[in-house]
Amino acid sequence: MTRRTLIILLIVSGGLNLFLVGIIAASVIVHWSRSEIGRDPGPRRAFRLYRAVDNLDEPHRARARATLKKMHPEIRAKIEVIRAARRALRKQLRDNAVSPEAVEAGFRSLQQARSETQAAFHALVRQIAETLSPEQRRRFYREAYRSGGRKRKWRRNGEGGRRE
Repeated sequence: MTRRTLIILLIVSGGLNLFLVGIIAASVIVHWSRSEIGRDPGPRRAFRLYRAVDNLDEPHRARARATLKKMHPEIRAKIEVIRAARRALRKQLRDNAVSPEAVEAGFRSLQQARSETQAAFHALVRQIAETLSPEQRRRFYREAYRSGGRKRKWRRNGEGGRRE
């Protein structure tokens, strides 16, 4: 091999190594900075709620945004309680010397935090919907509680009907 070929191979090898180091560093940064807000159905509903409020007519939108702003610290605190309960449960599950009763108590506290947050969200949605006309309320509920994704339906012979 000539000296020129070795230099070219060294440059290509260095470039590939830098590329791989960049990919690994990016995945580590994304993993460390990943928030837990998208891991639970509750907060995702909050984002749908904000979208539903944005689709309201102007006088109702301003009132709904004021209501959301007023309730924001309470909702944020409830979401933080869910995160703390989830972290505590993960810690308990990682420790192998944990009793089944402690793990069960962790699951119960997580479930209680989730149900309290969900109840607060539902109360907030009802509070916003009380000021709307029936048609606007119907659209608002449809947008706030729309399904998260497409569910696969069982088809019969490739037709659109469901099996019964």
